[in-house]
Amino acid sequence: MKTDALEGPRSRVDGLTAYERAPVPDGVVLRLDANEGTPIGIETVLRALREGAGEVLRRYSDKRPLEAILARRFSVQKQQVFVGAGADDVIDRCCRAFLAPNRSLLIAEPGFEMFDQYASLCGARVRKAWWSRGPYPIARMLELVDDETAVIALVTPNNPTGETATLDDLTALAAAAPGALIILDHAYVEFGDADFTADALDLPNVVVVRTFSKAWGLAGCRVGYAIGPARITAALRAAGGPFPVSAASLAIVQAVVEDGWSSREAYVSQIRAERRELLELLARRQASPRPSEANFVFAELGDTAPAVHAALVARGILVRLIAKQDRTPLGLRIALPGDPIAFELLSRSMDAALQEVA
Repeated sequence: MKTDALEGPRSRVDGLTAYERAPVPDGVVLRLDANEGTPIGIETVLRALREGAGEVLRRYSDKRPLEAILARRFSVQKQQVFVGAGADDVIDRCCRAFLAPNRSLLIAEPGFEMFDQYASLCGARVRKAWWSRGPYPIARMLELVDDETAVIALVTPNNPTGETATLDDLTALAAAAPGALIILDHAYVEFGDADFTADALDLPNVVVVRTFSKAWGLAGCRVGYAIGPARITAALRAAGGPFPVSAASLAIVQAVVEDGWSSREAYVSQIRAERRELLELLARRQASPRPSEANFVFAELGDTAPAVHAALVARGILVRLIAKQDRTPLGLRIALPGDPIAFELLSRSMDAALQEVA
């Protein structure tokens, strides 16, 4: 008998490691490691579920009503909007539809790690330009564009640093790679100053990816969406299952979107105020914060990052330790709670942890 038969089937993803959220240590009372927001309009959510519970549970989901609402909001045709199971699902479909072996995805590093995973699942190469503190590395990104380039990911505000690219960066990438799909990842755009969605819709090879997980505080619903040329969103529909989002999640999001714009703006204002204060605190403690336009702040602590992370956990606060692919520590990504009491706890604990490690 052949040895291979004893081992069983081999998958094409052998060697890849699945992303899993880190376990929550005992004693943690404030989880700020995943950039989650605070839900908008809980009463609206509960009412929507009560009123439609029977149909929500017995029918296959229909995301077209939410797509129509979003189309009106962004002044586009309904077929230009695709709703998926979170921004992750939308990005995965972009890669499945436009990447292939012997093709490549370009992205700035550090960046959103799931792009690497989805590109690898397609058998594609990932090429990266290092994004040092400061402006987006547009010159290096343009140098990397070649005949193999099939997808370019522009994450702004960037995850995990919070820094931003410019509209000129986007248009330069779109012009340099007219045959490639440009993914404008705007997951955190509500917290920033520059929303390129309207401008991106004038570019024939750009799709905008947004989410209800951050500013809307609905990460558990897993609802994200793409806006772009109809031929691109048609490809996304074909690149996966027909019912990607549960009917319950769609009912929740639709109810919140119809009622919650003013509440969302109040929440965003709270996040921006907390961001200013945390940036000032980190700067006073020489913690090297990068300028951020997201709902988190990145402290570029280098080798001291693990010690500060441990000191925060000891005080009941969990943030995200960010490292390079070789596991060299880069720093801490600290989500903002959007709540005055929780933010006071974060500020006191961060100040104490930095002093302790120093």
